[in-house]
Amino acid sequence: MKAIEGKISIDLYPLSSSEDSVEISSSRPLQASKILIGKTPEQALSIIPLLFNICGVAQSRAALSSIQQSMLLDTNPAMEMSRDMLVLVENAKEHMLRIFLDWPKLFNQDANNPDLSYLSQLVDNFKSAIFYQGQAFSLNSKLDIDAAKVETQIEKLEQYLDDYLFSMPPEYWSDNKNIASLKQWTKHCNSIAAHAINTICEQGWASQGYTNCNQLPELDNETLINYFNADDVEQFIAQPEWKGCCYETTALTRQFEHPLIQSLYREFHTTLITRWVARLIELASIPQQLHSMLKHLIKKNFNNNPEQKINQGLTQIEAARGRLIHRVEINQELISNYQILAPTEWNFHPRGIITQSLASLKSNDKKELRHLAHLMINAIDPCVGYELRIH
Repeated sequence: MKAIEGKISIDLYPLSSSEDSVEISSSRPLQASKILIGKTPEQALSIIPLLFNICGVAQSRAALSSIQQSMLLDTNPAMEMSRDMLVLVENAKEHMLRIFLDWPKLFNQDANNPDLSYLSQLVDNFKSAIFYQGQAFSLNSKLDIDAAKVETQIEKLEQYLDDYLFSMPPEYWSDNKNIASLKQWTKHCNSIAAHAINTICEQGWASQGYTNCNQLPELDNETLINYFNADDVEQFIAQPEWKGCCYETTALTRQFEHPLIQSLYREFHTTLITRWVARLIELASIPQQLHSMLKHLIKKNFNNNPEQKINQGLTQIEAARGRLIHRVEINQELISNYQILAPTEWNFHPRGIITQSLASLKSNDKKELRHLAHLMINAIDPCVGYELRIH
């Protein structure tokens, strides 16, 4: 089965008025989830990772959780936390792939990449250390946690980040709380991450790409279900708005309260530098989150009060690029409806952050404008390829 493809098309008209200077269109097959209708839950769970080769773990996590709800199945808190760990690991992998594959080209640096085979095996290494036979996303999955092995994998991730991105333990790097300490780090680290931030600052690009689009808030499930049940649901999935407003859902959304992000926000607002650093902050924080979750698993430190089972069939997951939402309905043991709302549809909404960011770019040099546009698109990060045309 072929994975979902398609692309985002972006047309930039720098001499037009700000409202008309950017046009966004998408050829993403947003109704591909309909292929799951008529399938059994287990069949759907086997198809999901074949449909989505980007963020397949988050997609599988959202699918399984939604199916469990719809079937009113009991859930194991340790199992749920273990799957959440895998989503975090995948988020780290996705962020690093963009950094090591895209950033050298964007900043005209030699691609002295680390061994990317480590990243290709990263999720599977964690799966095999946590789940029996590495099967994490089946209705019959079983935990088989080798705590020492998981700890070793987290330490390897920390060392990888230290060696190739931060030149220090990632938890120390995430202690950066102001712009001065960030700039000091860029002067003493020779990684592509440090070079990118230094270039953005030195070239005067830090304040480029301003947007006043708000961060996506918590979405209550009952209202979301009403949206998914509405007659115009296909419009909602293609160009989502929440209570009439466009929102963004990115690493910046999740890291917005971090002291360094707040410092950058006060100085530059929501611009290129703020977005660029947010991805690194998130990446630096993931190993400590994994350490904490492993401790909970070892101590079996969970709330013993059973949750009331509700047949909502809806799950929200924070994937690498933002909020991923799955909604499933099951009748007579077969899937009767399956809907997916991906973060790319929020972030590349024709009136959303990508349009606002690109429309606010300022340069009289077409070559520089193109470069800035590519930087902004990479910072917001669609889950498919894109084509940029500057007219």
